[in-house]
Amino acid sequence: MTQTQCAGACAAGDDLRVIVDSHARRLDGLEDDVDTLKSGQSAMMERLISIEAQGQERERNRAAQAQDVRNALTRLTQQLAEHTGAQKRQNQLAEDSLRRWRKLAVVAGLLCTVGAAVGSTLLSDQEVASTIWVQWLHLREPWDMPQQGVPHAGP
Repeated sequence: MTQTQCAGACAAGDDLRVIVDSHARRLDGLEDDVDTLKSGQSAMMERLISIEAQGQERERNRAAQAQDVRNALTRLTQQLAEHTGAQKRQNQLAEDSLRRWRKLAVVAGLLCTVGAAVGSTLLSDQEVASTIWVQWLHLREPWDMPQQGVPHAGP
């Protein structure tokens, strides 16, 4: 090879080396970009997994709170039912007691009425009245007692 041929071939080889070096640098840059994207993607995946886990934890907490509220409402409903039942029972007992007192009052009223009727009938008879006042109570008859302060108008 002559010098000029060698110079032309060397110049072309140098150009190829430059082109290859340029492509090598670009490939290295692309590899770095791919590595950066992969690390960013894995960071995003980790973040996504973290967010999903937090969401599941929140959902579990909400479910537990909802269950607590349901349990509290159930207990409150039971307490209200017991309270209402107790009040109903107290009202029934009070009504029963009132009915008994009413019956007793009616019986006592009837006895007093019958007693008053019998007493007034018996006491209106002068013989019975005299027997009660004089023989049983050993007192003077009230109608024979002199009235005080009223002078007798005599004939």
